[in-house]
Amino acid sequence: MTVASSVAEPNGGWLKIPLTASTTTGGADALALVNPEATALVIDKVILYVATVATGSATIDVGVAATAVTNDTLFDGLDVHAATGLFNNVTNKGTNGLPQVLWPVGYYLTATPSATLAGLVATAYVHYLRV
Repeated sequence: MTVASSVAEPNGGWLKIPLTASTTTGGADALALVNPEATALVIDKVILYVATVATGSATIDVGVAATAVTNDTLFDGLDVHAATGLFNNVTNKGTNGLPQVLWPVGYYLTATPSATLAGLVATAYVHYLRV
């Protein structure tokens, strides 16, 4: 997974990451990005912009994990089939989502679908602080 763009700030930054419209439901099939910094980070905001919904009745889990596996510590079961729009990890976090998570060096930011994401056009905007 590659970052489409990034904006550096004195103590952190923003990442713009397109999600993969995966037709499989394995761990991190929509997003698997290793921490791009040489230090631990705190993710304090994730905004997901869904421009085009998935054709299948899919939800996604987004979180941080030691490997490219499913994790739902930022978004838990976010519906990406029902509506387009902006979703964030505070208002739309689901049951297990948290407002901030630690992103250790070498760990992955992951997004895992529950069903096919065919047709999905979505971008994650991730704000982080250096620890």
